[in-house]
Amino acid sequence: MRTPSAPGLGPPAVFVGRAHEVRRLGDMLKRVRTGVVYGLPGAGKSALVAAVAAKHRGPVVHRRVRPGDTLDTVVDDVRRLLSEAPVAQALSDASRLEALAAELEARRALCVLDDLHVLGPPERAALVEDLGGRLRQGTLLATSRESVPRHAASPDRVELRLEGLPEEAAKELWRELDALYGERDGFDAAWGRSRGLPFLLRRAHAGDTGGDEPVRAALAALPADERRLCAMLALSQLPLTASALGPVLSGDAADPAPRRLGAKLLVETDSRGRHGVHDLVREAMVSLLSPDEARAGHEALLEVLEREPLPAVVRVRAVCRHLQALGRHEARAAFIVAQAEALVRHGAADELLGLLDSLPAGLRTPQVKLAHARARVRLLDLRRAYPELLALRASLEAAAGAPEPESNEALREGVGAVLVRVALFALEPEACERTLEAMPVPSSAEVFLQQLLAWTALRFFQGRLDESLAMLDNAAAATGDRRVLGWCAYARALMLWIEGRDSELAEPLAQCVSLLEDAPLDSRGPLVAAMSAGILSRLGRFTEADAALASARERLGQLGAPRLALELDCIAAWVRAESGQRGAALAALRETEGRAEKAGYLFVRLLCRVGAGRMLLELGRRAEGRAQLDAVEEEVRSRGVVGLMRAARVARTLDVPGPDAPPITVEPREVRPGIAARQRALAALAAARSGDAPRATALLTALEPLARGDDFALEHTLGHLARATLHRHAGRAREAAQALEEATRAATAGGLDPELMAELTRPLASAAKADSLPEAPEEVVLDARRHELRAPGKTVSLERRALPRRLLYALARQPGSILSKEDCVRAMWNAAYDPRLHDNALRVHVSHVRDMLEGTGTRVVFEDPGYRLEVSSGFTFVAG
Repeated sequence: MRTPSAPGLGPPAVFVGRAHEVRRLGDMLKRVRTGVVYGLPGAGKSALVAAVAAKHRGPVVHRRVRPGDTLDTVVDDVRRLLSEAPVAQALSDASRLEALAAELEARRALCVLDDLHVLGPPERAALVEDLGGRLRQGTLLATSRESVPRHAASPDRVELRLEGLPEEAAKELWRELDALYGERDGFDAAWGRSRGLPFLLRRAHAGDTGGDEPVRAALAALPADERRLCAMLALSQLPLTASALGPVLSGDAADPAPRRLGAKLLVETDSRGRHGVHDLVREAMVSLLSPDEARAGHEALLEVLEREPLPAVVRVRAVCRHLQALGRHEARAAFIVAQAEALVRHGAADELLGLLDSLPAGLRTPQVKLAHARARVRLLDLRRAYPELLALRASLEAAAGAPEPESNEALREGVGAVLVRVALFALEPEACERTLEAMPVPSSAEVFLQQLLAWTALRFFQGRLDESLAMLDNAAAATGDRRVLGWCAYARALMLWIEGRDSELAEPLAQCVSLLEDAPLDSRGPLVAAMSAGILSRLGRFTEADAALASARERLGQLGAPRLALELDCIAAWVRAESGQRGAALAALRETEGRAEKAGYLFVRLLCRVGAGRMLLELGRRAEGRAQLDAVEEEVRSRGVVGLMRAARVARTLDVPGPDAPPITVEPREVRPGIAARQRALAALAAARSGDAPRATALLTALEPLARGDDFALEHTLGHLARATLHRHAGRAREAAQALEEATRAATAGGLDPELMAELTRPLASAAKADSLPEAPEEVVLDARRHELRAPGKTVSLERRALPRRLLYALARQPGSILSKEDCVRAMWNAAYDPRLHDNALRVHVSHVRDMLEGTGTRVVFEDPGYRLEVSSGFTFVAG
């Protein structure tokens, strides 16, 4: 199977003298998958590479780099050529290079890039090293007028410097040209002038006399019809078919002109009948054209492009280039806006943005600005799209007093629709509500549906869930449209999922899936599958959830929408969380949160933060998890989206309950590993503490197959503590101590918070002390004047331990009372408490204090929200 090579010419009709290079390059590319052929213009680099490509057993794509190209345009064009279809929109050069490498690998394809030197050094390096370095099955082969520099970490690549032909090969080329175009004398002179460069030998055979600029001389001598054709081919930068050129060439010249120019070796024709010119001919021809000739050439090419079958993005790029050359900027602006949707659909939103930015300031009409903002939204650049849309709405409102043609009303509706979505994504409820209130009566069923979903989402964000659900019920009661009914069920299921109302999810989920299963592949299509995956995993139906995720990714691949990809990644991380893959889910949520933060997609960022907070609590990293959920709730309040508060509160239920919490309920039908394991571990510990050995043992047995791996360190710890408690009740002191050691090891290995571990072990430690520890010393003195701690047989100097000393003195002033973390920090550092800055340091210094107090009968105990000092009856604190 071979993918047709896109714009570019194959080897010339006469290609001799390079058999050794073709064989050598082909053999080396079987071992090293990246090659660069470089040398002087006219050495035959493109012809050599085309000959190698002709022998490749697999798909081949060709892209010639042109002036003005950027890395993204080149890579995305190759991606489209390789897939022969639109491609997913990439958000960075790294992601598009990764996508192209994956496609080349999967197809074992060869990518040929001609004229790599046109790009800047960083872009060349990105293609040869970042792309080429990834290839093991695919191949990259490039031509350049200069080599690509290497450095110490450069991956292996083949480099071939192409010189002129040796004399015998040059003679063979001359003989072949004689056979094709008729015998001509003068080889010796041509050999002396050409240095063996095939292009110059061809020119000499075509009659160049050897002046300083033989190509320019040959072009200057062309008759009018041939000059016009050569000018068009030079200006087009794309090879063109004879059928496309015919209507713009005068009279009978249409057919003979390409043949005559071919005989003069000024025009090349490939096996598909497309005509083009060598870069040296192009450069010379363009320099010879008068302004009128150039204008006529660009005008004629605009006619040609209407008929020539070209990829959509290539056509738009070419038309815009010719319109810009002609100074027809208004036509260019209108054309770009008209083609905006097609460019976005083909994964070229960044190219659309570049085309719009190239327009003169005076032509940036509201239509252009709307297309610009939409391109930013497509590129997931909501932070910049949002102010653009606000400014555009303000300008339209300022002009609202003027008579409004229907086009202006449609424009306001379009701006409003995009602004509403972006305001929801960015959690800006006031701007969303204002825009919705100002929008005209919906002009179509689709606009009505968009506004309905926006209103319900807004009310949900505002904490008015009942109003949202009532809106959906009223809309569903007033229509028989399956699509409206399906999206109403979707919105209901999504809000209930975020609210944590699991028992109400099954019915709306089934409705939306059945009603929208045949929905068209539009921007919302994959959302149904993605959201259903999240809900199915919440219900413990993981096989169905995985199938839904796979379906969503497949449909998303056809759309290439970065926003939907971000939403899907967020939901996929939640699915991992529900399946008990806590560590992987946390990593995925944090990675997705970072992308959402960069994009300004704050709704997804908050969902990721809530999920990460929940995972931290499930992993036993309580302080970090609580701090994260505190920050989420604070942001929710400050932004006025209190409807999301419930999600954070549901996440908090996964924290280990305190000693005064009601008994844990074990749900026998719970199949989510993390939830089921947590319930059984906590219930087993509670049963062991109450002396119910049969129940504790049964729960520990049920826990064992669930709590496997590092993700369940907290459950392992709880299980060991339950066993230690059972052993203590049975009078097995040694076994109790061993189980307690196992619990400590599991907690340390799993990274559990020390405060949480202290809370969990306190009942067991207190009982063990009462059973086995000797009585505390009768007299313990903490002397703040001398900065020392004195106990029988022990004196500890505090002179050089300022921070632990300050903490110990603060606790000793109120023995038995809880000193909050805020007060501890104030006593030690005289600063306001910041959990991110102080929590770890505070834990370290508490540990130092505990070491100092060892064996004194006095100890520091963590008790939420701080610490307290337990002292014996003989304890004395001498204040300084």
